[in-house]
Amino acid sequence: MSEPEITFEEWFGIISNFESSEAGWDTDDRVHALRPQTVASYLERLLSNAHILLPNIAPDRLAWMIWFFNGSCSSYWHDVRSLEVPIQAQIATVRALGTFYKAFLDRYFKSTNKDLTEAESAVYMMWDMDCLEGAAMFPGGEHLVEPIFEVLGKALRCKSKVCQESALHGLGHLEPYHSERVHREIDWALSQNGHLHPSLKSYACDARKGCIQ
Repeated sequence: MSEPEITFEEWFGIISNFESSEAGWDTDDRVHALRPQTVASYLERLLSNAHILLPNIAPDRLAWMIWFFNGSCSSYWHDVRSLEVPIQAQIATVRALGTFYKAFLDRYFKSTNKDLTEAESAVYMMWDMDCLEGAAMFPGGEHLVEPIFEVLGKALRCKSKVCQESALHGLGHLEPYHSERVHREIDWALSQNGHLHPSLKSYACDARKGCIQ
């Protein structure tokens, strides 16, 4: 008889309290053994409610949690996009990232004076880790293109530099595949007087050309 899946509360308690970026490798095996449908359900719940669940999380722990669920020690986003997960559940999980940016990350980075270096790096790399943006690049992910652009649009409309830069990073990766849509999003940001952080204007121009790493 197989061991019961870990509950959301147990799972959340573990991944939000990692003590290092490597802790995910040595955690409860059940964290890595979740069925794809459960991964999608838990991620959507976490991302949609982070502003309630994580109001006082330490920046380093936030970073380690993001590194974990975006692929440094897990395959969660690959699981979400698997054939075992209904398309509508995949879409809902991706769209929950928009709430994560707007309701949680944007407020978090504007309201704390702690050292945010690690957390900033993790948020910036969200669109590299586990190749989340790949869903909008390659065959089989067509149903996620619009949700991904919705998320990036919400992130770009945030006020914090961290969220804006993360959005530009993701858009830059997508430029070779969806240039018209990317140009429209970035042109909007550049046209809004006082919206885009001044230090990001050059990066925005690079992202518009797909010239980012």
